[in-house]
Amino acid sequence: MLRIGFADYYLDNWHANYYPGFLREAIALLGLDAAVTHAFAIHDSPPQGGASTLDWCRERDIVPAGSMEELVESVDAVMVIAADDSAWHEQVAELPLKSGKPVFVDKTFAPSLAAGKRMFALAEEHGTPVFSSSAQRYCQDILDWQAAHRERPRFVSTVGPHSLASYAVHQLEPIVALMGPGVKRLKAFAVGSAVTQLILDYGDGRLASFVQSPQPYAEFNFMVSDGESGARLKSDDRNFYSNLMKAILGFFVTKAVPVPHEETLEILAIIDAAREARRRPDTWIDIII
Repeated sequence: MLRIGFADYYLDNWHANYYPGFLREAIALLGLDAAVTHAFAIHDSPPQGGASTLDWCRERDIVPAGSMEELVESVDAVMVIAADDSAWHEQVAELPLKSGKPVFVDKTFAPSLAAGKRMFALAEEHGTPVFSSSAQRYCQDILDWQAAHRERPRFVSTVGPHSLASYAVHQLEPIVALMGPGVKRLKAFAVGSAVTQLILDYGDGRLASFVQSPQPYAEFNFMVSDGESGARLKSDDRNFYSNLMKAILGFFVTKAVPVPHEETLEILAIIDAAREARRRPDTWIDIII
């Protein structure tokens, strides 16, 4: 049996609360001999209050590991969560990345390009396969569009909610998945103190646009065009969770990384550059990886 462990900063958070169930549904659909068996969190409960590690594990029929070392030793693959605060990913992932066992790191992979490079280097040093992605990469419309088109689009536009630190990846993941890596520069426009509006320039006539509003209920919107015609790619069909879980399980079984590290690092470089661009609106910022 493939044993899967959850590693987190604290376990009572949205992704950790729901991903065991999503994984179990995908395991059943795929007919795999696999299970979520163990979990460990550096902190016993959220600082604002919530379920303890023991209570979280009891509710989900998961064994609470006594340490990160015990977790890594007890399982065949590790899910590193802490989805809403990637600042903790390097700390939470350190031992899993040294394990040689396949590790999925939830979005956003790292809080900066420098941290992301360190994490990938640590994994490579220890022969650990590692993969990270936003669930939005696995929207069914995006997968269908990719299957139907051999050429990269010339334009992609995205709209979405929240902040650069925690949610920009949900817009950048589809951009990089569809357009590929290779953004040369970006520019921000000063449209509001909490709004980020970007143009991403690939340097070959291809462009992507990104608008992020702090409104938490702003709907994700993805548009794609070849320059002559276009389409809206739905982001709200919820199939992306099932598709992501299947991709994670396939990775755990085969150890073949489905998202190139180059793309994950490019997303981090874009977020770093976007922070700088917000401080210097209407100025081109080079993307350097």
